Amino acid sequence: MEVISNATELQEQVAILPGGRDKEDRPVLLVTIPSEAAPTHIGPSLQYLLSIFSNESRTRGVTVLLDTRKGHWKTARSYIRQVTTSLTAKELAQLVVVRPDAFWDKQRVENCTSVQKDSQIVFTSPSRLSRFVEHSQLPSELGGSYIYNHQQWIENRLKAEEYFKESSAALSNLEEFHQHLLNNRLLRANEVDDALNNNNEMAESLQLLTQKNLEKGQELLQKIEYDNRNRKYASESESMTTPQDTLDTLENIENTLKNLRKKQNEIVEAWKLMQKSFVDTKDINLLVQGIVNVTNWILGPAESLLNSQHKVGHDVSSAEELRNAHEAIELKCWDTYGAYAELLFKIDNFSTVDTTTSQMKDLIWQKDFMDFVCRSFATRLERRRNILITSLRFFRLVSEYFDRTSEVFESLVMGKVNDFSTAKQKLDKLQINKINLDAMERELVKEGEKLSDMLSMPVKDALGRELALDYSEDIANIRDILDATTARKNLFSDSVELQKLTLEQVAHINSYENDAKQAVQWLDELFQVMLQNHGHVGITTYEIQVQKDEHLAFQETAKDTYKYGCQLLNASLVLRQSCKLPIQEHTALYKKIRHSWQRLLDVSQEQMTRLRVSAVFHRSVEDHCNQLRDLREAVATMPLEEMSKKQIRVRNFYVTREKLLLEVGRMVRLGKLLRSRLKEPIYLNDSLMDGENTTDAEKADEEICDPSVQDNAIAVEAITEKLIEVTSLAEEMDQALRSAQQDCGLLTTNSSTSTSASTTPTTVISISTKTVLDDSSNAKQEQTNEAKVSKNEDLKSDEEFLTASECTLPHSRSSSYNTASECEQRYSPWWDYDRRDARENISKEKLVLGVGLPELPPAKLILKPTPEVPPGKIMREVTETTHLKVQHSHSLDVSSYVLTSEIARQKDGVCSNSDNFRQHTGAMEKEFNVLDQDVKEDDVIRRMKQVSASLDEDSWKKYQGVTKKAIRGCF
Repeated sequence: MEVISNATELQEQVAILPGGRDKEDRPVLLVTIPSEAAPTHIGPSLQYLLSIFSNESRTRGVTVLLDTRKGHWKTARSYIRQVTTSLTAKELAQLVVVRPDAFWDKQRVENCTSVQKDSQIVFTSPSRLSRFVEHSQLPSELGGSYIYNHQQWIENRLKAEEYFKESSAALSNLEEFHQHLLNNRLLRANEVDDALNNNNEMAESLQLLTQKNLEKGQELLQKIEYDNRNRKYASESESMTTPQDTLDTLENIENTLKNLRKKQNEIVEAWKLMQKSFVDTKDINLLVQGIVNVTNWILGPAESLLNSQHKVGHDVSSAEELRNAHEAIELKCWDTYGAYAELLFKIDNFSTVDTTTSQMKDLIWQKDFMDFVCRSFATRLERRRNILITSLRFFRLVSEYFDRTSEVFESLVMGKVNDFSTAKQKLDKLQINKINLDAMERELVKEGEKLSDMLSMPVKDALGRELALDYSEDIANIRDILDATTARKNLFSDSVELQKLTLEQVAHINSYENDAKQAVQWLDELFQVMLQNHGHVGITTYEIQVQKDEHLAFQETAKDTYKYGCQLLNASLVLRQSCKLPIQEHTALYKKIRHSWQRLLDVSQEQMTRLRVSAVFHRSVEDHCNQLRDLREAVATMPLEEMSKKQIRVRNFYVTREKLLLEVGRMVRLGKLLRSRLKEPIYLNDSLMDGENTTDAEKADEEICDPSVQDNAIAVEAITEKLIEVTSLAEEMDQALRSAQQDCGLLTTNSSTSTSASTTPTTVISISTKTVLDDSSNAKQEQTNEAKVSKNEDLKSDEEFLTASECTLPHSRSSSYNTASECEQRYSPWWDYDRRDARENISKEKLVLGVGLPELPPAKLILKPTPEVPPGKIMREVTETTHLKVQHSHSLDVSSYVLTSEIARQKDGVCSNSDNFRQHTGAMEKEFNVLDQDVKEDDVIRRMKQVSASLDEDSWKKYQGVTKKAIRGCF
């Protein structure tokens, strides 16, 4: 757009570029609405002002300031609409409409000075205009300090538009002259001189015009820069910047100057190329003559030399001679190759010459023909050389292959087959030789087939014509050699594979047995870890369960290790049998791994059994303790009711008590057996069980340190505490139940029968009778002392304990561990009774667990209340207890017996049975008399009848028969 068409708007300063920038460094375009005669259309002026900026500046956008303080609001709205339609969204960064202060005084929003926004249009007052543009970037019309001279801007803009117009015309003329010079290069040599004379005048006139335009542009640049410096000097502020339109105008002038200089240089280069074209024409004539000479030599003497050689040889020496003769022919061709390369180099240097000229077309055609002839001859020469090289390589490979196979055949003699240490080395060496020979054989076949294919291909001369050459004899010779090589390779492969298989089997045997030894070592290490870290038993159910889980994982690891070793030994055995090697070493190794596994398995099963039995014991004892406490509390807190109902309730308690004490007795026996087992080491040497046929590995077991006894000390103490607790609760419950019976009138004279089964082979019959001789206070005191003595004697050792009802018969050492939750598991290592055990406590346990008492009648039939004593004052109470201890063997024979009688009485009391006992002084003293084995049967029967006087006749007959049978064995 020309500036003349917008002269009115630009002169009236309706739309100007004051040169300032907003806070985001975008140029500011100021539109002022005059008070009178405002132009109706400012769109062309805005587009012209925007065209002054470069593309980069327009991309960043401009800030339009619309001053509506002097004009009407109707005109302002028209200008706002024209601004938004004339400028695109990218070109218009923001439109700030400045309204007079009187307008803002009428508004009552935010102190009448707030900024109103409508899309990209911002309405503000002159006082708040600094929010968008700094005060130093605003012109004086808006109260700023930025210096702007509109008349000077108009003058510079007119000069710039005039210069741009003249520069465009000059560039157009230069482009036309440049094309004219390029077309002159296509002329022949006799036309170039006339063209140079005609173009001299035109070149001189264009040179003067271009120089004048360059000078004018330089003057305009200096003028604009001078005005800009004066404006900065006139300003008092240091922040005075150069307007963006001025910067873009200067850049546009500089680009125009660069284009003029560039086009001027292009014309100079085109002039030089036109002058050079005449010299190129002379050189082309010389190159054509050289091409003819090279082509004639190749088609003549060179073809004759190559046709004289076509044989390939039949061995290494003949192939070497033919190759030397071919190299002599190649030496004669070197001079021609040099001339050919020189011509190609010179022709390639003519790349700047236009190939569309007739001379260049002729040169290129002849050059292509020479290139075809030379390349065809070189291809034939190269083919002949490749054939001779392939032939020589083929015959050399044949000779080397046969020599190497002969050497390997001689080295295949095997030494000791069972030499495991060198088998791996021999196998590696044989494999390397096999790989090398296979690679050599493949290379030999490849070269032979390659040579045969090359001889079968047709041969062409330099002009592409086929030549009749017969290579059938050479091809047949090559085929025979390949067949002989294949036969030798098959024979060699069979021998090598057989020897390789044997060596591989021996190597695998060595590897498998070494790995099996490692498995043995792992099992031994697991055994040590088992003894050192996994041999103790917890003291709570939760801790034992955690130990069981860890122990199961430990067992899985040991089992996998054993399976791994067995698989290796099985594979080793198969290979040894296949190779017919001795199996003594394999057998010894199998015994080692079997011994290590069996030892670890025994200890592992022993520990698992201990854990399971301990878990059952702690869980059952805890339940029994809770039940005893509940029963004791129930008896102690019986409600007040009728005597008959109370008696029924007491009898029910007594039935519950019998069932509970039966289970408590079993758990007490189980706890004592477990306690005795935990006091023994977890690993029992086979030498203790069987002193014969012990191996070296078994003898080495004696040196193994087993800290399980020390580690289980806490568990033993915990079991003892549980036994004490359950026994104490049982006694407390019995005391409470006895008191309840006395209160209900069910019991006036205490009678109790107890049978004790201990961990020793002993049957104890305890018969206690109480005679009412004194007052009730003395009776209670004697009863309390008797309970204390019984409790202390029960806890002294693990050999015997007393329960209220005993009706089970342990038949073996393992029966104490056969609980409801554990009896399905595998037997523990100590359950095997085929081995001999020299230890005294083990034999004692076997004797104890092998003997028991027959089933007793129900407790409610035996424990009946005695007849009521006539009312009166109790003067004295004497208690007599008789114990008969019988020891049995495994065959149910009586080995020995001990009959003990015990009397508890007052200090000055006299007993009617004092003939059999010695008298002692002191309150509540005890006296024991041991009868010899010559005791009379009638005396024993008399004592038994005294005890059973108050019992039911039928139940006593059953019990009496069993007891007599046991006592008669003593005699």
